[in-house]
Amino acid sequence: MTHRVFHAWDGSNGEIGTQIDAQAACPISGQHAAVVICDRDRYGYPLRTVISQATGLVYTDPRADNDTIDDFYRSTYRRFYKSASQPKWKHTARNAFIANQRVEMIKTLVTKGAAVLDVGTGSGELLYVGRRHGLEMQGIEVDQTYAQFGRKSYGVKIINESLRSAVLPKEHFDVVTIFHVLEHLPDPQAALAKIWTTLKPGGCVLVEVPNVESLDTRFHQKWHPGHLYHFNCGTLSALAATCGFVTATVHTCERRSVVGALLGKPWIPIEVDWQPIVAGNFEKTWDLLQFQAQQNWYANFYGRLGRARHKFKRNLREWTLSLSEGNRRRLVDKVTRNRAA
Repeated sequence: MTHRVFHAWDGSNGEIGTQIDAQAACPISGQHAAVVICDRDRYGYPLRTVISQATGLVYTDPRADNDTIDDFYRSTYRRFYKSASQPKWKHTARNAFIANQRVEMIKTLVTKGAAVLDVGTGSGELLYVGRRHGLEMQGIEVDQTYAQFGRKSYGVKIINESLRSAVLPKEHFDVVTIFHVLEHLPDPQAALAKIWTTLKPGGCVLVEVPNVESLDTRFHQKWHPGHLYHFNCGTLSALAATCGFVTATVHTCERRSVVGALLGKPWIPIEVDWQPIVAGNFEKTWDLLQFQAQQNWYANFYGRLGRARHKFKRNLREWTLSLSEGNRRRLVDKVTRNRAA
């Protein structure tokens, strides 16, 4: 299942392993030299995915224009992929668990009263939980119905715009969070540059994206059509460097399913060279993905079985919680009751 907004490729120059001049430049290097790594999305529809020879960044090429992509996320994305115009009850419980963990991370960086911006805030649970902990929370959410839902359910501040279109104050926020959003944006460098502008000197950014090196996801399942970019630790750090950020920490989890980073905005702007950060990254990433592409379907079977077991237990817990409470705000309070300051 995919959407016509992602059908921008005409089928030419799609043989895997072919060196091409990509239509879109790598946002890190500005160079077009790339190698085709896959010609189908996870659903089997035509989608050309390439890897930059300069940096090892993996991305979709070509893709729709920025306005078309913004319109898709504004009115269609969640109904198309989630089959819902507002969060399911089990997702509210899940979002509350995750929001609680993320607020704990934010609290290690700032004190009460700090201004925090959450980009791609969804239905607003993070904003609500953060506010309960004394943080000045504000969010950006392009989806119209989710933004309305968050305002109505939790009374939180949500700007209903894309990050590209939103008007943000200069040097206002102490922390900006952007969790599982950057990979969806047509210009991630411009997104980080805008975040730089609205962040105070000395402020920081918490970023999380899927990891293209994930061991939990089979090769042909990696290429979600809505994920325009596929990062690893090196390419995320290098992209941040092009915008002037210093990467304080960058990490991945045991199965390498996600990449998380803490980025800092120096008090005095400095020039960070991205090239040493991704030296050898093209060869490393290409070799890893080719190895994964050649694995049989049963490779890492027990790892995937363990992940399925974990998901089942999580879903059972979420359904049990959601059935116990008929009000969204009270459900979030119940999940996070023992954590509030």
